[in-house]
Amino acid sequence: MATELLLNKRLSRRTLNSLGRHAITTVDQVVQAYPERLLKLNGVGMTVLRDIERTLFPGQQFQPHSGRYKAWTEDAANQPHAEQAQSKD
Repeated sequence: MATELLLNKRLSRRTLNSLGRHAITTVDQVVQAYPERLLKLNGVGMTVLRDIERTLFPGQQFQPHSGRYKAWTEDAANQPHAEQAQSKD
């Protein structure tokens, strides 16, 4: 049972709901599916993945190199800081 720890009280309600729709209810199931299989699930995107990483994989962060999430990580890296945007005005 130790390897089948339930996810309750560890992850946000949004994450639990997304995983629950796909019958993923244990830490083992999340670890086995991380990250590519999780991202293929309907309702599991980068926000849910980041919640999982903060809780179950501290210090790790999946960086997609291609596909639909590549632009998401590039956009976050290329966002101008608020002070830079103000100084250009």
